[in-house]
This record gives sequence, C-alpha cells and structure tokens, in this order.
Amino acid sequence: MTRLAAWVRPARLAVPALVAVAALAADTDVEGRRIVEVLGLGDGMVAADVGAGGGRFTGVLARSVGSAGRVYATEVEQDKLDDVKARMAADGIDNVATLLGDQSQTGLPAGCCDRILLRLVYHHFADPRAMQESLWAALRPGGQIAVIDLPPKKSWPRVSVAPDRGGHGIEAADLVSEMRAAGFELVAQHEDWPAEDDSYCIVFRRPAGS
Repeated sequence: MTRLAAWVRPARLAVPALVAVAALAADTDVEGRRIVEVLGLGDGMVAADVGAGGGRFTGVLARSVGSAGRVYATEVEQDKLDDVKARMAADGIDNVATLLGDQSQTGLPAGCCDRILLRLVYHHFADPRAMQESLWAALRPGGQIAVIDLPPKKSWPRVSVAPDRGGHGIEAADLVSEMRAAGFELVAQHEDWPAEDDSYCIVFRRPAGS
C-alpha cells in the first residue's frame, strides 16, 4: 500500500459518518423551525427546554429569543447539563442557564417562562401531576407549552419510572386529557410532526389571569 492510499482509505470510511451528521443537522433544522413556529418564539422571550438532553434544541430556542431573551435548560442528571454547557460554549451561545430538576419538579423558578418545550419527555414523568404543577408554576399566565411525544411503542423498552400506558410513549388523547385536568388549555394539535415515527406536537396554554 502506498502512503497516499493509506491516507485515502480512512477518508472513505468517514463518509457515512459525515452523511449521518449532515442528516441529523438537517432534521434538527426542520424540526427546530417548526418548534419556533408553533411556540411563536421571538426576541426577548424567556423559554425553557425541559429534559434538554444534550442540548440539541436548546440552541434553537436560544437563537430564537435573541440576546435580550433567556433560555433555561433543565435535566435530572448533572452530566447532561454539563453536555449542554459545553455545546452552548462551542456554539457561542451565552443566553442559556442550566438547572437541575428531579422526578417531581423541573427546577425552574416560579413565573419565569413565556414558553416551555417538552420534547419526548412527558412520557418519562414518574409523577405527571407533580410535574404539571411545577410546569404551571414556572409558566407565566398566558404562556404556552409545546409537548412533543409519540403513541406507546410496545416493541420499545418500557419506561419503568412512568405510569404504564401500554408501551413507551403516550396517546395524544391521554396527554390532552391529563393536561386539561391540570388546568391547561388546548391551543393546537399537530399530527404531521417531523421527528420520530408517529410523533405529534400539542401546544397548551396556562390561561391568562390564572
């Protein structure tokens, strides 16, 4: 093998990985634009990414609210918050604060948010009622929450900490029923969501004056 061939072969092997990264970025762009649209995000707003994971969509929120706005990223594990911090630093984003929550509360300050994002998080709640109360307290009257989730998948591993809803996920009708019972108003329901198979997005509002 020549020295040139030795350099070329690894580059060929790297192409699938580069394609996968590009596809992920494109998917994030499409879904990110939809999130911004359905939540009506704009300059100066305060938003939260509850269950932010590695911060894949935290940056989308942060850029949408601009330098005058603020974003809270919450998680139940500190190492994930460390990943969010590293990602924001690498992307030059400085309007994100990270907060540690737990299985019964978000960790968000009272009355802090105009908008909240829950992406593939709700069905993991071990105590949905307690988390609804925490979300309500964090959301300002008239503020909105976008819940992105998917119907239960029986073929996926069960979520041991969450109520048994027949699989990994939650039916849209059950989500609407639970959120309405907690006092939230239904704003819009989007079935054609550009994410995991059969995923949907439902937007709720804390009533003005509540």
